[in-house]
Amino acid sequence: MPREKKKGSRSTSSGRTEGGGGVNGWADQILLLGVATARIATAFLMLPLFGSDTVPAMVRNSIFIALGLISLALQPPLSTAVIEPAGWVAIFAKEAFCGLIIGFFFGSVLWALESAGQIIDLKVGATIGQITDPLTGNQTSLNGAFLSRLANIVFIFSGGLSLLVKVLMESYALWPIASPMPKLDPRGLTLFEGEFGRMMVLATLFAAPVLTVLFLIDCGLGLMNRFAQQLNVFSLSLSIKAFAATAVLFLLVGSYVDAIARDITSRPQLIEAILKGVGK
Repeated sequence: MPREKKKGSRSTSSGRTEGGGGVNGWADQILLLGVATARIATAFLMLPLFGSDTVPAMVRNSIFIALGLISLALQPPLSTAVIEPAGWVAIFAKEAFCGLIIGFFFGSVLWALESAGQIIDLKVGATIGQITDPLTGNQTSLNGAFLSRLANIVFIFSGGLSLLVKVLMESYALWPIASPMPKLDPRGLTLFEGEFGRMMVLATLFAAPVLTVLFLIDCGLGLMNRFAQQLNVFSLSLSIKAFAATAVLFLLVGSYVDAIARDITSRPQLIEAILKGVGK
């Protein structure tokens, strides 16, 4: 009987060891999934569509995890035993940086169109009062919200999501998960500065036709006030400029759609060149 007790105790202790190893194995797999999801989540969150509360968190996180599982399956085997905690932090930072590059160059034209709407509202005077978006609960401007919705719709139906996923999956061939952080090339980093400037230029160009009409209206109302000083031109200008801005925007919708669709389809080749140029 004592011998049987010893055997039982040995079997129990060995079972705990195996169970602990299984738990550690699952923990490593979850950690690898988190690393694989970091690049995808960062890239998607850079887009206005996924960066706001328009898409529920459950749906958004499910998309990230599903794509993370696919990207993890495409990677070569990675030994987690040799990676120290500092190494995991470096891998997470590298994955987030890579996703930031891809998401920024995909979402720049979308942010530019939304910025154009906010510039128009600033000129119209619609930013005097606080306007809350009922969909997200955040303060916004009327034309800014309209052009932001337009940009998101064009991005989806022009195949922007498919192109984004394609670029993300191809980026794992250039910068695999297990690879260290590449040495950054200063000449490649200047592309970010150029893209920021391009985003500002696009926002100005998108808003330029409407701003021209609004400036002409201001000139006309200024001349009217010169001869009819008792007329309250300020209150009258808000309605006139709002109507004129909306009418011109409706005329420009087709041009906005074409410009965004052309820009999105040209992103994959540009981002591939950027990933090759930023890191050596």
